[in-house]
Amino acid sequence: MRLMLNNIEDAVDQKYLVIKSIKGQAEAGTVIHIMGAQTENDGINVKYRVTKTGQDYTCKFADVKQFLKWASSDNFVARYQDNLNPSDIRQYIKVRDTSFMASGGIPTLAGILVVLIVMLIIMIAGKIVWWQFLIGAVCMPVIIYFCVSTFYKRRRNKVMSQIYNKVSSAWEGGGVTLR
Repeated sequence: MRLMLNNIEDAVDQKYLVIKSIKGQAEAGTVIHIMGAQTENDGINVKYRVTKTGQDYTCKFADVKQFLKWASSDNFVARYQDNLNPSDIRQYIKVRDTSFMASGGIPTLAGILVVLIVMLIIMIAGKIVWWQFLIGAVCMPVIIYFCVSTFYKRRRNKVMSQIYNKVSSAWEGGGVTLR
């Protein structure tokens, strides 16, 4: 779940997951700890520490929205980063908060357009009548949308299940009891 952040001072003493790399500072998929933040006239300055290396950096952003495009609040990765390798974290970032267009919207729209064009060509050729075209024009987009969205949801669930299983495998030997 993403944290709504209205003021950069609210981010101080929190851990964030870097989504976009900054060359020479923090790579995408690393967890940072926000040490301090200041609002100035020309933007905001953020002081942070990379948790794995312990190195401190300062970065400047135009506003809070730009900061949230760079890093997002993520307690799951911050808590279990030792159990995850960088490729797991990249997959987690990729499937965690994808929009409709990023997770199947374009294939859905392309499939609907192709089916409608093919049905229109068949109707013009005289193989189907107008009422069959209308039934197909209503049913086919629904079927295509259902198939594509099901495919992407299953893919997302599979990736998230693999990541959660990897994390929970460390719980069994640690004496954690779930009730």
